[in-house]
Amino acid sequence: MKLKVLGLIVLGVAMVGCATSRPIDRAAFNESEYSRVPEIGTGIITGQVFMKTVGGDVKYGAGSQVTLFPVTSYSEQWYDVMFVQHKTLAAPNPKADKYIRTVQADGNGNFQFTDVPPGNYFINSVVQWQSPSQFGLSTQGGMIANRITVENGKTTRTMITR
Repeated sequence: MKLKVLGLIVLGVAMVGCATSRPIDRAAFNESEYSRVPEIGTGIITGQVFMKTVGGDVKYGAGSQVTLFPVTSYSEQWYDVMFVQHKTLAAPNPKADKYIRTVQADGNGNFQFTDVPPGNYFINSVVQWQSPSQFGLSTQGGMIANRITVENGKTTRTMITR
C-alpha cells in the first residue's frame, strides 16, 4: 500500500513538472538591427481594438493599452512564441524599451499613434472580459496582434482583432 501511495506521489510530481514549463529564452537583442529603425517620422496609425465572442457579440478594448514596436528578428520571435504558439517567453531585454510606443484605447477601443517613423511594425493589445461558467466567472478573450506598414505622411488604419 505504501508503495502505491509513493508511486502516485512520484507520478503526480512528474505530471506537475510537465505542466509547468519554463519560459522560452529570448533571441539576442541585435542593436545593429534596431539602429536601422528611423527615429522620426510623420506617419499616423489609427484603429480599433475588439474581439467577437462565439455568440457574435463584440467586446471592445475599452481602456486597453495598445503597443507598437518595429518588426525585427527579436520581435519576430515574440510574435511566433507568444502569439502564434501561445507559449511563455522570458522577460524582454530592457534595451528594447526605447523602441516601444504605447497609447491607451478609448471607451470604444479606438486609438491613434502620431509621428510614427516609416517601417514595418507589430501592433498589439489585450481584450478580456468575464463570462459566467459553472465555476463562477471565467476570463475570456486574450492577446491580439497585427503586422502593419507605416509610410511618412500617410494614415494607416488597422483593426486589431481576431
